[in-house]
Amino acid sequence: MKVIDGHVFLGKTIYMEQSPETLIANMDKFSVDISVVVAPPPGPFYTEVNAYVMEAVKKYPSRLAALYRANPHLEGEDDRFREALEQGFAGLQLDPTSDGYGVGSEIMEPVVKLAEKEGVPVYIHSGDSIFCPPEAVADFASRFQGVNFVTSQSRRAHRATKNCGNLHLMTRPFPTLSFLRGYADNIDLDRLIFTSDAPIGNLDLELKRVELSELEQETREKILGGNLRRIIKIPWD
Repeated sequence: MKVIDGHVFLGKTIYMEQSPETLIANMDKFSVDISVVVAPPPGPFYTEVNAYVMEAVKKYPSRLAALYRANPHLEGEDDRFREALEQGFAGLQLDPTSDGYGVGSEIMEPVVKLAEKEGVPVYIHSGDSIFCPPEAVADFASRFQGVNFVTSQSRRAHRATKNCGNLHLMTRPFPTLSFLRGYADNIDLDRLIFTSDAPIGNLDLELKRVELSELEQETREKILGGNLRRIIKIPWD
C-alpha cells in the first residue's frame, strides 16, 4: 500500500515555512510515499510560489505532485493555469477566503472549465467563512459533474457532501471519534482523502488519528491513498 498525503503546503509565508528537503525527510520518517503539494496563502499573487512548488516536484518527481494555486480575480489566470498543466501540475487549488470571492462566483468558471477539460481535480478551501461554506462548495460542484472536487473537513461538510458524488472530503482533522463511536454512517468512505495540511497541520498526529480509529485494513487503504488515486494523476512507481 502506498500512503499518500493529499494536501501539504510547500514554501514560506507569514503563516509557515517548509522546504522540499524538510518535507521529504518527514515523509521518510513517517512512511509516506507521495505528497500532493501546494503553495500556501496569502496571495493575491502566486506566480513565484507556484514556480517554487514545481521546482520541488521536478527535483523529487517520484515523491511529489503539485496543485496550481490560482487567483481567478487576475486577468489571464486560465491561460496561466493551462501553461501550468503543461509544465506538470496535477490539479487546481482555489481559496475564496484568502482571495476574496464567493464560491459560485462567475470568475471561477474559466479555470474550473479548464480543469474539467483536462481531467484534473479542483481543491476548494471551505469552512465557516461567508465566502466558502461547504454547502456553497457542494452547490458549485453539482454544476460541474465532470470535475472531481476536494474540500475541507468541517462539522457541516459531511452533510453538505452527502448527495454530491463528485465532491470529496479531506480528512484533517481526522474524525477518529466518529468511527470509534459509530457516528460515521454519513461518511462516504470512497470519497474521504487523507490530508495533513503540514506544516500548518501535523503529519504524525493525523496518522495517529487514523491508527486510533481502528478502521479495517481495506478502509484504511482507501483513505490513505486509494481514493485519491482515482481522481489525480500522480507518480506511483
